[in-house]
Amino acid sequence: MTWYEALGRVILIFLSFAFIHSLCVTSFIKSQTQRLCGETFVKVFYRFIYTCFSTITVVIAVYLINMIPDVYWFRGPAWFRWIMHAIQIAGLIFGTLSFKVITSHEFVGITQAWRYITKKEVKGDAEGITQTRLVKTGVYGFVRHPLYLAGIIIFTFEPNITRNWLAVSILADIYFIFGAFMEEKRLIKIFGDEYIEYMKQVPMFLPRIRKNK
Repeated sequence: MTWYEALGRVILIFLSFAFIHSLCVTSFIKSQTQRLCGETFVKVFYRFIYTCFSTITVVIAVYLINMIPDVYWFRGPAWFRWIMHAIQIAGLIFGTLSFKVITSHEFVGITQAWRYITKKEVKGDAEGITQTRLVKTGVYGFVRHPLYLAGIIIFTFEPNITRNWLAVSILADIYFIFGAFMEEKRLIKIFGDEYIEYMKQVPMFLPRIRKNK
């Protein structure tokens, strides 16, 4: 397999995953699911099914990409790798701090499904999310998209660079940035001027260094 054939397959697999993943979060797919299965089903199970489906497609994509021949382009000394991995861990920790101000079980859909199975309760918005206020505290007071930022850090600061990984890393970073812009359009529709004001106060990805007056 030539290098451009291998690279083409990596790009095709990633774009296929990104397309399927993005399609599932569109209002069109949600509305069609609601039409076929009912509003209650979407509120109770859609987010959980989407989480499971996303996990499965990620595993498949990773498996397929790992099957493609690859070559190392760069591998730094041990001290360099330790520094880069430390930055990745810091990014992961920063991302997980998001769940101190948002409910993680509700975010992945477990709460909605469990609440319905055990209590027959249906709450929240179209996906069963009951948190209706705009979150601006915690890590959301530093950047507007801490989860996307965590993903960018983890992919960008990988110290062992291979041809396939570099392609995946670049595509992933672009996808995270694209996802953030799409998310902002949705949030502006929901929160209006409140979110626009929040955008003025808090940066998208790069925290501001606040000077003491």
